[in-house]
Amino acid sequence: MKNKSTQMLVTLGLLVALHIILSRFLSINAWNIKIGFAFVAVFVGAYLYGPVAGAVVGGLGDFLGAILFPIGAYFPGFTLNCALTGVVMGLLLYKKQSPLRVVIVTLIDQLGISMWITPIWISILYGAPYWPLIISRLPQIGIMLVVEIVVTLLMIKIMERIKAQAMLKETQRVKDEKRELRKAKIALREAVGSADRAEYCSRIVERIVESPEYRDSKNILAYSAIRGEVSLDGLREYAARDGKTIAYPLVISAKEMIALIPSSEEDWTEGFHGIREPRKETCPEMRAEDIDLVICPCTAFDKDLGRMGMGAGYYDRYLVNCTKARIVAVAFECQKADNVMRQEWDIPMQKIFTEEKVYE
Repeated sequence: MKNKSTQMLVTLGLLVALHIILSRFLSINAWNIKIGFAFVAVFVGAYLYGPVAGAVVGGLGDFLGAILFPIGAYFPGFTLNCALTGVVMGLLLYKKQSPLRVVIVTLIDQLGISMWITPIWISILYGAPYWPLIISRLPQIGIMLVVEIVVTLLMIKIMERIKAQAMLKETQRVKDEKRELRKAKIALREAVGSADRAEYCSRIVERIVESPEYRDSKNILAYSAIRGEVSLDGLREYAARDGKTIAYPLVISAKEMIALIPSSEEDWTEGFHGIREPRKETCPEMRAEDIDLVICPCTAFDKDLGRMGMGAGYYDRYLVNCTKARIVAVAFECQKADNVMRQEWDIPMQKIFTEEKVYE
């Protein structure tokens, strides 16, 4: 959050500087006419951060430009106009751009602010008659209507391309960091000694059995542990004692898994990468909407109940259909991370059970 705020302040500072350059050095200025591209800096601020940012770029850019590089007498009304332009752009173009919105913004800016309000300030400042000022500004208005619409539409395309490239870079950065975190936590998970592992798994199963989520459930989706995951084998005895049904996942495509209910050792087989999985031919399926409790494996977790899996997304896609289930995860305490970089499609857990405590 702090980094984002700093980035925004730096960006707004650069846009204010750009506004000064465009308005003071790359514009046609006269006492009652101004043709230029300063609106570009205002648009970018409004596009990125909204109406307040647009107002800051426009208002501060005009004020500092007038102080540092004066062109005629300064009047606060002109600064107000620039700020109003930023507000209008932010209200209509922040997160919702379209050609129609661009036309409306330009009409408000040129036919509203520039044509009707600016002459008021000029009339006050120079004592010139109001109506003749409007007439004398009509050529500027006509030119700027076309320029502002065309340039703003072009800038939207440029900003969309820049944003898409930035999102692609950010997505790749997160992927890389998650891959490294996953690798590190799997190594820690696998490094747990056999004696400690048995003790830790027993504690975790006991915590699950003592939980209201287990007590209130009838149909449970668990998993068969691989690569050092917390073993839930001990849960089968409790479930048999308590009259609960346990299903296990079976991956059936590149994006889909189902839940099957094995009843004996003959219902298990060795699947992909040697993973122990239930046989589809002999096991009945448990419907996702009938599951009361889902116990997820994880490679890492954080205090905000974020869960990191193996990266394929099977559980996140499946959990959407578990409409009445309580969703929890199990892990060793060594798998806890500061932040698992949860993304919008990652479903948070309602509890996470470790050998030391229950996170909720």
